[in-house]
Amino acid sequence: MPDLHNTKPGIMIAAHRGASYTAPENTIPAFKLAFKEDADFIEGDFRLTKDNEIVCIHDPNTKRITKEKNKLNIRSSVLSELKKLDVGIWKGDEYKGSAIPTIQEVLRIIPKGKGIVIEIKDNREIFIKKLAEILKYSTVPGNKIRIIAFKPGTVRLVKKYIPEIKVYLLFGWYFSRKKYLISFVQRRLKNSLKTLVCDGVDLNAAPYIDSKLVSYLRRNKLDFCTYNVDAKKDLEMLMNLGVDIITTNSPDKMRKIIASLSKL
Repeated sequence: MPDLHNTKPGIMIAAHRGASYTAPENTIPAFKLAFKEDADFIEGDFRLTKDNEIVCIHDPNTKRITKEKNKLNIRSSVLSELKKLDVGIWKGDEYKGSAIPTIQEVLRIIPKGKGIVIEIKDNREIFIKKLAEILKYSTVPGNKIRIIAFKPGTVRLVKKYIPEIKVYLLFGWYFSRKKYLISFVQRRLKNSLKTLVCDGVDLNAAPYIDSKLVSYLRRNKLDFCTYNVDAKKDLEMLMNLGVDIITTNSPDKMRKIIASLSKL
C-alpha cells in the first residue's frame, strides 16, 4: 500500500465537461450534476461563434453530439442557429432538449464557493478579448477560475488580457507509456515552460509524472494539476505526489476514493 502520509489535504476535483460519465458533456445538466457530486470545479470547452458569442462545446462542429444529419461549424454559425440543436438526447431521453450553453449561462449556475476551469478551444486573439470582457463582469471570484490551453501562444495572450486569472499550460503525451521515454517527455515539457510565464500545468495522468518532475514544478512555483484521472491507481499516485487539482469524468467516484485513501 502506498505511503499517503504526505497527501495534500486540499486536493480539488474538477468535473471533465461536467459529470460527463452520465450527462451530456458541456451542458447545464452535466454541470449541475457535477456540483451535486461535490466537484470543486467544473471544466468546460469554449469556442467563439460567428456573431462573437462564446459557447461551451468541445468539437469544432456539432456532428458528434447531435442526431442531426447536417453538422454546424461553430465558427461559421450564429448563436441562434446553435441554440436550436438538441445536444442532450444522444446521452438519453431524460436529457432531451438540452442546448449548447453560452459561457454566461454556465457562469450563472456556479454555486458560491465553487469554480470553473475554462479550456480554450479557439486560440484567436478575438476570443481572448471577448473572454476577458465577460469575466470582468462575472460574479464568480477570480480565485475560483482557472484557464487552460494547449498552445503556449494562447497562454501568453491570456496573461496579456486576463493577468488576474490563473492560466495553466495543458500538456499531454499519449504515444507510449514505456518508461524509457520518461526523461524525453519531461524535457519536452520543461522546454515549453522555460519561455513561458504561466501559473501551472495540467498534465495527462501518465507514468512520465514522477517526484522528480513535481519537484521541478514546485521549485518554479507552478501549480500541479492533472486530467484523465478516472482510475484508482492513478489517483493514488497523484495523491502521493501532492496534486492540486484532478480532472475526472466521475467526481462522485473520485471523491469516494479520496476519502477512503485518506483514512489509511
